[in-house]
Amino acid sequence: MTVIKALLLDLGDTLYDTAAKKPFPGVEDALARLKALKAANRKPLVMCLASDYTMPEPRTPEAIAAAFVEYLGVLDGTHLRRFFEPVDERVTLSTHAGVRKPAAKAFRTALKRAGIRATLRDTLFITENAEHIRVCRDELHMKTLQFGLDFTSWSDAPKLILQKIRAAGR
Repeated sequence: MTVIKALLLDLGDTLYDTAAKKPFPGVEDALARLKALKAANRKPLVMCLASDYTMPEPRTPEAIAAAFVEYLGVLDGTHLRRFFEPVDERVTLSTHAGVRKPAAKAFRTALKRAGIRATLRDTLFITENAEHIRVCRDELHMKTLQFGLDFTSWSDAPKLILQKIRAAGR
């Protein structure tokens, strides 16, 4: 039996409208509802951000730390940071893994940073990026929802996510 233990979310153009420079309508309410969800195993569903951001070269610990601080500044500007605390566990950049999404290592790094004992099959990933959805679903065997296709309003997201959790637990 597969149990969805982790919800990995993309930020740009999934939770946050980069053109309007603000979260999409309903995102804050949806994230608040999602924080209260339990996985099918009755444990809290762990919610994390997995974002492609800058990939500094050379990729030194100092450069990674600087990129993370810069990203947290962007996250603070969205007013969504509170949903992903502690950020050292719940926010993973591609630079932490040394690869960009949809590489498996990027998602495994997010799970490891969050301290979750789970496989990619135990993970639900939400993004607007159709190619990332295809790779995650077809090649990495993750559960997926595509913002803009599977749902267009964040007010619908908690219900869809709960349906995915329940279906995976059967």
